[in-house]
Amino acid sequence: MMRSSPPRRPAAPPAPGGGRSPAQRQREIATLLMRLDATLKQSAELATAARERVSIGGLGRYRRFSRRVRDFFALAAVAQERLDAAPEEMEDLIVPMTTALERLHARMVVQFVEGSAGFFASFARVKALPIGTHEMCGVELRGVLEIRKFLDDPLYEGEQGQALRAETDRIAGLIRRVMDRIPPLPDFGDEPSIGPRGTVNSPLKGPNAGLPPNRGASRPAPRPSQAVAPAPVPATNAPAPNTEVRALSLDQFEDDED
Repeated sequence: MMRSSPPRRPAAPPAPGGGRSPAQRQREIATLLMRLDATLKQSAELATAARERVSIGGLGRYRRFSRRVRDFFALAAVAQERLDAAPEEMEDLIVPMTTALERLHARMVVQFVEGSAGFFASFARVKALPIGTHEMCGVELRGVLEIRKFLDDPLYEGEQGQALRAETDRIAGLIRRVMDRIPPLPDFGDEPSIGPRGTVNSPLKGPNAGLPPNRGASRPAPRPSQAVAPAPVPATNAPAPNTEVRALSLDQFEDDED
């Protein structure tokens, strides 16, 4: 499955710090390869921990494993860029370093496929799924599909590559089966959002809640010239005081005395 002498790839733009000597570049690439090997071992431990207790917190532990796998491939891309930008003085070292990088890459792909297959084969049988499983599995499904693209490389030709592709497709089917068992979380935003499978989720709040995009009837804003009428004062049962003013005369006092 491995190639003995891979062809030299086209030269990439020079990496930062182009003034470094070939010896410094060699140490940098060697350090990246050692970090990749350490990450490979750490991800193997995380995959084992995820399979130990699948039904209780297993998905969270699997996500730590998958994040470490993504870190590995991001670091491997940096190492490949350094190899592509290596000067001609390192021609004798480029081939063995590239071979070492491809072997680490292949080992991580195999480890990810085997670890994911072992985890989701058990997780698909868990009866009580935690809240948010639909969304978390959607993220992991995208990661599995990205790894599936690696298996189309000529590096993975042959029976082993074919078996890895079939196993990756089986893992994706297991994840979709889990997602079908539990509904997605409600959308509490103000605008529609896109779910893990590309479906449009309508928000539950906001002026356009439950309506398709660009269909909401917005409430017109009041004009500045429109005066707001004051709220009416509630009536009370107490009698209003008599404020009538009457003119008095001496004749009225005389009548009272009589």
